[in-house]
Order: sequence, then C-alpha cells, then structure tokens
Amino acid sequence: MALLCWLGELPTDHHPCELHLFYADFKEHSPDTLKFVLDGWSWAESRFEKVFYKQTSNSVMDFFEDYNFIPHPTNSKCSHELKILPMLKYCYEHQIDIDLVGYVSKEKARLKKVQSKRNDDLFFRKEYPIMSQNDDWCFEIVKKHIGWYPAIYDITENGKRVFSHNNCLPCKNMTSKQFSNVAKYYPSFFERAIEVEQNTGSYFGRNKCDTGCAVCDFD
Repeated sequence: MALLCWLGELPTDHHPCELHLFYADFKEHSPDTLKFVLDGWSWAESRFEKVFYKQTSNSVMDFFEDYNFIPHPTNSKCSHELKILPMLKYCYEHQIDIDLVGYVSKEKARLKKVQSKRNDDLFFRKEYPIMSQNDDWCFEIVKKHIGWYPAIYDITENGKRVFSHNNCLPCKNMTSKQFSNVAKYYPSFFERAIEVEQNTGSYFGRNKCDTGCAVCDFD
C-alpha cells in the first residue's frame, strides 16, 4: 500500500498507462485487511487513469484440511498455489510488463535471497522502488493518503510491534512465540488453527524445530 501511495505521488506523466492491483485475500488475514485493500483500490482509481483490480478469496485452514497436512515452513505450498500461481496467471493473461514490489531497507537480505533463487525466464521485470525507505515512512505515507491502516500494526509490547507483517493468523512459518501472540490477540484464529492441527495430525510453525535441525536448515 505504501508503494501504491508513492506511485500516486509521482507526476502524472510518470504514471503507468495501466495499473493492475492483484490481491490474494485469505480468511485468516486480520479482520480489517480486506476493507483496507478495497480503500486502497478506491484511492488508486482517483489517482490513475486506468486501474484494474483482481481478487482471489481463499482459506489457508481449509486448504490444509483438504490437503490433510500442514506443510513444513520451508515448503510454501499454500503461498505457491493460492498466491503465486494465480498472480502469475493474471500477469500472463494481462501482459504485465513490470511487477512492483514493496520491499523496504530492512529487507535487503531478503531481496538478495529472493534474487538468487529467481528464475530468469519470468516474462515481466521486478522493480523495488521504495527500498531506501523504512517502516515508519510506509505508515506515514499510507495514513496520509488512505487515512488508516489495519489495527494489527498498532498492537505493541514494550514499544515494539507484536506483528511485523499482516500475513495469515497463524502462518505456518511462525515461531512458537509468534504463534502464542496469535492466541493472545486473535484467539478465534488460534482456536481454528488448533482444530486444523488436530484434524490433520500435523502442526504449525517451527515450534518442534526451534533449536535447529538438518531438515529446517536445508533450503
């Protein structure tokens, strides 16, 4: 959303001829996430000449139950099938030229890792225009243009945000501490996750491998 607001602040002759917004909505996102995305879409339509919005709607918990297993943290089957593949299909069908990614300065190591694994046969170019910015800048520009952001980011302990990203609650990549925070602040999401664990006979997060093991270290 910060990247979208940054793009909207550029002179109109620097705007894309078409702006495509693709959002993979999950039932497990924080409760006000979809409204936030839709408000961003509405704002974009007031700033850009041609805006196209595509949304998919899924439940990660239902996906795991259908799959009858919660994947290991190093195996992003849910992300791949419910987010990445639909996005790539959309990009191909609409001949997308550039994919803008909202990484910020603290994610330089993440970007380096992603680029080292990325295939060279992608049909579009990825760009990272706000890499010089930080989280505070993101919140400021979003509040300036959209007027608000999801409440999950205002949950703090000892002056630090409890949830650094608004991803699934819980996400299979969470540590045991992050998982406990879901139980504390989003108990209904936690209860559903425990139900899925019981139904599939598997577990969320890295809690059984926090000390490190050959499987977790292999990536």
